[in-house]
Amino acid sequence: MAKFPRFLTLPLAAVLIVGACGGGATPTPAGSAGAGSSAAASTGASADASAGASGEPAGSATAGGSLNVLSLWGGSEEEAFKAVLTAFTAKTGIAVKYEADRQTYAATLQARITGGNPPDIAIIPGIGTLRRFAKDGSLKKIADLGIDTTALAQNYPEGFLGAGTVNGELYAVPAKWNNKGTMWFRPDVFKTAGVTAPTTWDEFKAALEKLKSSPGAMALGAKDDWNLTDWFENIYIRQAGVAAYDKLFSKDGDWNDPTVQKTVDTMLEVLNDNYVVGGIDASLGRAWTDAIAQVFKPTPEAAVFYEGGFVGGIATGQTNKDLKIGETIDWFPFPTFGGTENATTFGGDVVGALTDSAGAKAFIEYVTSAEANAVWAGTGAIVSPHKGVATDKYPNDLVVREAKSLTEAGAVRFDGADLLPSGVAGEGLGALLQRAIRGDKIDWADYQNRVKTGWDSE
Repeated sequence: MAKFPRFLTLPLAAVLIVGACGGGATPTPAGSAGAGSSAAASTGASADASAGASGEPAGSATAGGSLNVLSLWGGSEEEAFKAVLTAFTAKTGIAVKYEADRQTYAATLQARITGGNPPDIAIIPGIGTLRRFAKDGSLKKIADLGIDTTALAQNYPEGFLGAGTVNGELYAVPAKWNNKGTMWFRPDVFKTAGVTAPTTWDEFKAALEKLKSSPGAMALGAKDDWNLTDWFENIYIRQAGVAAYDKLFSKDGDWNDPTVQKTVDTMLEVLNDNYVVGGIDASLGRAWTDAIAQVFKPTPEAAVFYEGGFVGGIATGQTNKDLKIGETIDWFPFPTFGGTENATTFGGDVVGALTDSAGAKAFIEYVTSAEANAVWAGTGAIVSPHKGVATDKYPNDLVVREAKSLTEAGAVRFDGADLLPSGVAGEGLGALLQRAIRGDKIDWADYQNRVKTGWDSE
């Protein structure tokens, strides 16, 4: 399931381009209408990526064969991906026929598979779809392409490749991601209130107490319920631990386990009328982008907003182009709960092979290499968890911190709500959490029964 508008996602790397330019040209967040996208991308038309990404003709690239890649990206996401494809062609001599479909991607991909004409490589639209394609044989196992998955895993933090794993087999690799462990704040407001960036949950609550009247503690856009599921996941993985997280968001999970309600109770320690600017009722009618504005507009109403690394690009590119990194915008890691476990969550898209062609193997090998990740990071579109990407590939020290928070984490796990079955009947996790912050008692046993049915029918 899409946790936020796909074309509004812009990780922190893009923010830093703004900061490095001293408030000059601002990158357009990928969600902006027409941002960097072509008519071909919108309609599903195709183009040779080796020409489209760089303006250079493919030249001798066809000597190495060809590869068909189908993508759902648009805007700056698409342009960054094309840069990677161009580098792939330059390295391997394999020409890429690139096709994009922003509007009907899932249906287009399914029709291609059903019609016996699958692309060699495709972005997989959701983890539930990934599991289905793996189980019905549409996706090729990475190992069956002749790629050493054990060696591959050594290049990423523990658990990173889990998003593309089905029944113990790796079918897809994360291709674009953002850190979900970033807590965004106003350094100038913190300084005025005499508050330093907290590291633990208790310190976080103490900071909110100081900030609640100068000008306000925290912004919340609970109208978009995925913001609440991200709160839940980041508390749960740090409070209950990685093993409990893995179990809860799998077919063996038990939503009636006491750790679930404990996490909700912990959320309510900060998501309440005392700390949320305007109160909970107002937050339930507020979009997440409006909550960003409460913190980062010229005259802030709040000091803190929690969400992933993509917040920075929206704040600097849409909310307030005069923001200065380290002075009026910054982030600190999501608070810990006194344990020693260094874990965080991430979100993104995965890419897999639907044929076992030589080109498909070469592409999977390339897209998981340090070289490809460095190209991608250099576009300002991602932070890479690949351990081989040097920090000098990023535009400044702030984005280096975000990248390091992934590469140096003891464990990273994919967005939990996106791991759940897509066919759960009735209220989803986000809707339940919306009721929970209003003070409703949640029937977790009922939700467990519905999730189990969803897993069983997947």
